[in-house]
Amino acid sequence: MSAELSEKRGSGLGWLEYAVFKLDGWLRRRQGIFEYSTNAQCLFRVELGQADQSVTLSDATRIRCGDPILVLHLWNEHIPAMGQGGPTVAWARQVSRAIHTSLRELARYLPQQPRLDEVIALCGDMHLGSPKQTRQLAHIVAHYGFEAVEDCNAGRRRGALHRLGKSILIVLLVAATNPVALRSTILRRYHRRVYLSRATLERRYRN
Repeated sequence: MSAELSEKRGSGLGWLEYAVFKLDGWLRRRQGIFEYSTNAQCLFRVELGQADQSVTLSDATRIRCGDPILVLHLWNEHIPAMGQGGPTVAWARQVSRAIHTSLRELARYLPQQPRLDEVIALCGDMHLGSPKQTRQLAHIVAHYGFEAVEDCNAGRRRGALHRLGKSILIVLLVAATNPVALRSTILRRYHRRVYLSRATLERRYRN
């Protein structure tokens, strides 16, 4: 897939792109991140994890610390490429359609996986360049049923070195998959966590 992507998007990174995707693949295997769809429009991979804080969502779903949850990860190779001028309305619509497709695929996948029967919610982390961008994205993802929640464990969960390493990997992945987006990617990032209950996922996307 990465070779095809390089040919399609002409990143020109060559050996660096290959090394980045190899590192990303190794990290995904180590963390147990897996793909639940073969649809080329699917934007997410998932990881079975445990909630590290207790949260009550607006639909009355109660997530207790230790409950099994699915952690969403961006499928970097599937993110639509931006033009040289940066994001456009057409690009945003393409991403929106891909998000709907991704969540529909997940809503269909979960009932077929008995090992995931206890999962009651999904969560994802947003890492952006400023608090304003984070608030804007939280407002956008609310259209898909996600709720932004203050992550009270963000500072304790990982040290500064880990966060720096993760940020560097993000920058390299952006360079390898969508180099135009680098102009808005910086290492100093703000964090916000979003949740989507399984009940809301099934109600909105299982059709």
